[in-house]
Amino acid sequence: MRPAVLLLAAAALFAGCGSKKPDAYARSNVALLDRLPVYPGAAAPKTTTSGTSSTEFGARDWTLPAGAAANAVLAFYERRLTAAGWAIEGKSFSTLRATRGRATLSVGVRGRTLEAVANSRGR
Repeated sequence: MRPAVLLLAAAALFAGCGSKKPDAYARSNVALLDRLPVYPGAAAPKTTTSGTSSTEFGARDWTLPAGAAANAVLAFYERRLTAAGWAIEGKSFSTLRATRGRATLSVGVRGRTLEAVANSRGR
């Protein structure tokens, strides 16, 4: 057998090793993040999911445009989330916490990073 064929066969065999497909809980968390409005000028989103079988979350980080003030970013999200049926539960330390049904959402500003964390099962 040619080395190239062996290499392709090995690559196909090991392609799925170590990979874990997101379960329904993780997918619903990412779906919440997908519906979140994006602050104007925010770029380079990175999405992660983590947790255990009983509590999972999805997180997405964006880079904010230079000069974006944390209070302006949070005011943007407060207006948009309230209009979309979210209840604002609290604000502190450049972070906004909201709920809708059982789902929870946290939006925070850390320097030029905008972070959103969603838990579709929430409370």
